[in-house]
Amino acid sequence: MTRSALYRGIGISGGKAQGKIKFYKEANRAAVKGTRVVKEIELKRLKSAKEKSLEQIKELLKIARTTVGEGEAEIFEIHAMLIEDEDMASAMEEEIYKGKSAEAAVEASAEAYSEMLKSLNDEYLSGRAADIKDICARILRNLVGHEGEKEEQSEPYILVAEDLTPSQTVSLDRSKILGFVTFGGTPSSHTAILARAMGIPALIGTGEISEKHDGSTALLNAQDGTLTVNPTPKEVAEFEIQRRAQDKISKEHERYLRSVMNKPAVTQSGHRMLIYANVGDEGEVAASLSNGAEGIGLLRSEFMYLSRKEYPTEEELFRAYKSIALEMGGRRVIVRTLDVGADKQIPYFSMPHEENPALGYRAIRLCLDRQELFKVQLRAILRASALGNVCVMLPMVVSVDEVLESKKLLEECKRELLTQGRDFDSKIQLGIMIETPAAAIMSRELAREVDFFSVGTNDLSQYTLAADRQNPALSRLCEENTEPVLRLIKMAADSIHDFGGWIGICGEMAADLSLTQRFADMGIDELSVSAPYLLGVRGKVGECS
Repeated sequence: MTRSALYRGIGISGGKAQGKIKFYKEANRAAVKGTRVVKEIELKRLKSAKEKSLEQIKELLKIARTTVGEGEAEIFEIHAMLIEDEDMASAMEEEIYKGKSAEAAVEASAEAYSEMLKSLNDEYLSGRAADIKDICARILRNLVGHEGEKEEQSEPYILVAEDLTPSQTVSLDRSKILGFVTFGGTPSSHTAILARAMGIPALIGTGEISEKHDGSTALLNAQDGTLTVNPTPKEVAEFEIQRRAQDKISKEHERYLRSVMNKPAVTQSGHRMLIYANVGDEGEVAASLSNGAEGIGLLRSEFMYLSRKEYPTEEELFRAYKSIALEMGGRRVIVRTLDVGADKQIPYFSMPHEENPALGYRAIRLCLDRQELFKVQLRAILRASALGNVCVMLPMVVSVDEVLESKKLLEECKRELLTQGRDFDSKIQLGIMIETPAAAIMSRELAREVDFFSVGTNDLSQYTLAADRQNPALSRLCEENTEPVLRLIKMAADSIHDFGGWIGICGEMAADLSLTQRFADMGIDELSVSAPYLLGVRGKVGECS
């Protein structure tokens, strides 16, 4: 009789799973290390592989937004930035100049960067070492010309691996994966963050598990941090009782949420809150509607710029906005005007290098400086407004002057469209994002000029707390210091309500169910979240007093 084996680790997401173990086997990739290397050819190959890798990461970003939510999807925005990192690029190119192939150059750079980060004895930076390896592995696959193993699995399984990258994690087949276990890893790694968001039972830091267990039955308990391989009948029976009780609670909650999906979200005291979706491109609209979105509270218009090599035309922009407006069937669609710069760099924009781009030349600042670029987008949004309930929203506002100048350009665009005989909603609503302390402090003056506010809590939090929101090492600081941010939101809410307008929240805080009651008490009119969170937020509003 096979003896049971117990492995202990760190449970990084709740839940239990029972099934057979499948070891993750990455496809072999032999780096090409020929003795005769033509530097120009290798540099060209490297450039091509990096471009293809960047396209793939942008696709993963889309998938992540619809499956795990906006905040967690930012992991792949970081990956996109790292692929274009100048220091990383220089390191790879330097290896090629030394006579190495593109493959060997990528491998050497990945190893050097990863080891350097691990040697700093910092949990956050160690987590970033895994990101470097993930990115470089993708570049290597594109250099060699294959995507890695695509093994079919007929039945659900518990995946066991030395480690998993964020790309591998978000690409897991949710219909087959019961849970996963890794030998190493840290609770603050991007893989851990994704596992929690995906609701996959996961255990890390178990130490090496023998491959002799491949195909063995196992019990994964991510709550108490254990993996029991070849369990006894008694262990299986006790585990199954616990798991069924947990599943029953989860299914009952899911049924309740589905039952209220198409009902207005109203607190017990009678306050109505609109439940909208954050959308990154046309492909995310269907998922939002299927989860009960009453509108789009944030349409990130960058999707029409990020995947291109040249500026989109007015006609191209109009067709995209028109498609979304028609698909939403009269529901409100709030288009945030172009927000590039900071963590969203577009090569053909020829943006200057900045030491601190988060505080730099971005969003409304860029648009007001490049007015023809801005007007092309405004005209496209106006034209789409004739076909649906479309609104304009300005990002990164810090002053009344920015709003007044934007309104002037919007009126110019209306006159130009009238001259051309084109239709638009002459009463299109204009709003601004409250994502800087300056905007919140000046909210009474700003409220006189616009129809609505939408609070971008991600940026508002980082600017208020002076804490980089993409740094997991600071997550505790952000989680435990929400009060300054909430007070600024309340200030903005009171201001816009005094002038007859309305206010929504479209950042990560909107999906934080521990804050829903607080937002209801403030009189927040709308909450906009990623598709996976729509049902939960709607259900929570109904529980608020």
